[in-house]
Amino acid sequence: MTLETFLTLTEDEQLALLTENGIYIGKRTDRLLPSILYQLDSFYVEIVYRKYRRYIWVINCSNSTAILDPYLDQVESVIQVN
Repeated sequence: MTLETFLTLTEDEQLALLTENGIYIGKRTDRLLPSILYQLDSFYVEIVYRKYRRYIWVINCSNSTAILDPYLDQVESVIQVN
């Protein structure tokens, strides 16, 4: 799937696709807004919630790895533990 195709889906279809086929990268909280990052094929999808897993505030999508930057501390922590 391409990012362009993903963007044509409804929010419910996007969430179902991420749940079924997305690769979970990590979660974080910024200004009290929880976010979850997934990789889907060759792009990334960040879901920002107003209330964790209840109300979506925004869905950010990107082909760029720059979206990973706020999550890198988590990835590095996991690598050091293992």
